Amino acid sequence: MRLASSESRFLRQVAVPEFGEATQKLLEKATIALVGCGALGGLQAELLVRMGVGELRFADFDVVSLMNLHRQILYTEEDVEQGRAKIAAALAKLSTLNRAVRLVALNEKVTAHNINDYLTGATVVLDATDNIETRFLINDWCVAHHVPWVYTGVAGTSGMILPVVPGGPCLRCFYPEIPEADAIAHPNKDGVLSTTVAMAVSLQVTQLLKILNKTVQVGDLIRFNVWEPSVRVLKLAKNPACSCCN
Repeated sequence: MRLASSESRFLRQVAVPEFGEATQKLLEKATIALVGCGALGGLQAELLVRMGVGELRFADFDVVSLMNLHRQILYTEEDVEQGRAKIAAALAKLSTLNRAVRLVALNEKVTAHNINDYLTGATVVLDATDNIETRFLINDWCVAHHVPWVYTGVAGTSGMILPVVPGGPCLRCFYPEIPEADAIAHPNKDGVLSTTVAMAVSLQVTQLLKILNKTVQVGDLIRFNVWEPSVRVLKLAKNPACSCCN
């Protein structure tokens, strides 16, 4: 059975006035880089491939474990049994969803040694890690290279999202110093619901789309809780003493 045209594939999302044909074309030309391919990154990747991104880069260095399956949607019990690398399992799944998307997989941890090669050429970077030091590495590289990125953190039933765009406040405006691990919420100690992940990624990918079509609100820090439920938007200002963006 032959697939219908791309116009038919994306008919429902193009029909959304806030999105439209213009954003679809921007997405199809974009190169999006994900740092991490677990709970956040797996859902980011699947949504973007289904929506028709031009190129998707994703990096991870872990293997699939049984503990991942309740929230990491790209992976299966067979992946656990076979001890598959997340990158290999993700590539196999994503390749079946939209053959027009160029997929670039990196089976490594993103570090100061490889971040330049990995992110150079990216239109937008999405945070999909649970490591605060890596998030600051992403922030500093993106600010220095004028590449927008979207920070996202989740734990328990809550999370927050911050789009960081050139000229706006960055992660170091919010956290002047890298916080101690015990000082911030983290799935390892606070757990995380799959619904928390789904909410975070929905808001995060929407911020990416708003970056592409230039409707993003600079400095909007989005906080949410899926259990209450609640969504609050706070305005983050640039810190004149920021060691990164100033």
